[in-house]
Amino acid sequence: MSKTGDDWSFSTFVHHKLAIPKIYELLSWKVIEVDQKLAENMDVHHGIDYMLVDERGLSISVQERFRDCFYEKYDDATLRFRRESNPDSERVRSEFYKIKADYLVYGITNGKKFFDKRDTLTDFVKWVVLDLNFLRYQFDCGLVRIITNSQNTRCWIFENALCCPEKFNPDGSSSFLPFSIPIINKLWGSSSIKMQKGFL
Repeated sequence: MSKTGDDWSFSTFVHHKLAIPKIYELLSWKVIEVDQKLAENMDVHHGIDYMLVDERGLSISVQERFRDCFYEKYDDATLRFRRESNPDSERVRSEFYKIKADYLVYGITNGKKFFDKRDTLTDFVKWVVLDLNFLRYQFDCGLVRIITNSQNTRCWIFENALCCPEKFNPDGSSSFLPFSIPIINKLWGSSSIKMQKGFL
């Protein structure tokens, strides 16, 4: 299986095995079925992985990102930022630019992502549900700042703003942004964090 296919398979497995019972049921959110063509369009163009409804019947859109236990030491949630080497100019800008989901559901699992290690995936070490509408508003107000060519590898606070460095994957395929959950909590608390476990 390709790396992309393996990652997709891992994410789908974690969604069904862990996210639904351990996050969505806790929030009283229910996943709703969406036409496959519409689902693909929402994913590609709007960064939406799933549609749900809350206890009042209101629609919720989420993007999910799950990592295996290798990333347990990190206290941030990440979003892909740019793919400079992509030959398709429309795909250089990645998740950060296109995402329209209401929430980012980000979790670190207690096991390995590889197909033959799926039995090790029994729980989350930590997870967080971030309010992306709130964070987008802070970005528009200049209170979330993306710092390119930074020597820092972690977020920091400057002038009451969350400063996030652009970081690059080792293979050079893309860059990503780390959003520190403790710093987000320090700046905005429950306005930005719907619920979490293990990050704080």
